[in-house]
Amino acid sequence: MRRFTEKYGADYARRTVATPGYSEHHTGLALDLYFRLDSRDVYLNEDMVKHPEIWQKIHAKLAEYGFILRYPEGKESITGYSYEPWHIRYIDSPDIARKITADGLTLEEYLGEAGE
Repeated sequence: MRRFTEKYGADYARRTVATPGYSEHHTGLALDLYFRLDSRDVYLNEDMVKHPEIWQKIHAKLAEYGFILRYPEGKESITGYSYEPWHIRYIDSPDIARKITADGLTLEEYLGEAGE
């Protein structure tokens, strides 16, 4: 987190980086993607968000393999994190991942709905 705080400021780090030990990555169920474009790695947050057309293609295939986009745009008040097109979460079930994606839900919304 210190690296992000130094580069982007404390407010940005709080919105985009989980407190050490509380990251969904620690579960082994989440991962961050990056891509290569014109023979160069694109991995900095500010560069990755400049390519929505690439993310759209990636996101369209996630559910088929049991993954969802974990922090979708416009759902920050629900997830507690800003939009991260690179952060995906393994759900295991392609059927559930398809439902979450098709219904435009976050994992929080789905779990709340599933518990009703």
